[in-house]
Amino acid sequence: MMTERGMVAPAAGGSVLAQFDDILAAAAPELAGHVQAVAFDADTGRLDVAPSAPAYGTKLRWSAPKLVAPPTVQGANVRTLHVLASAPVKAGPATAAADPAP
Repeated sequence: MMTERGMVAPAAGGSVLAQFDDILAAAAPELAGHVQAVAFDADTGRLDVAPSAPAYGTKLRWSAPKLVAPPTVQGANVRTLHVLASAPVKAGPATAAADPAP
């Protein structure tokens, strides 16, 4: 019916990214709110994720089999999980060291 009306089904990659928080909460609730899905390549099945801190990245690597094994999103097959480096925290005025004046 969708084809007859010229409609396109949503891309699996968009579904994986949109549902990642729910998937993560079900598979590894301790990581919820600390990991963000960045990109999904439907051809290779690679999901790129970014943790908020290195410790969450390590925990995510240990939890990867729970996230990769079941087909959690219809039409999407996540085969590998690529954990990116956590983003560095920018130093603000309160944490930046003051340079001595010459």
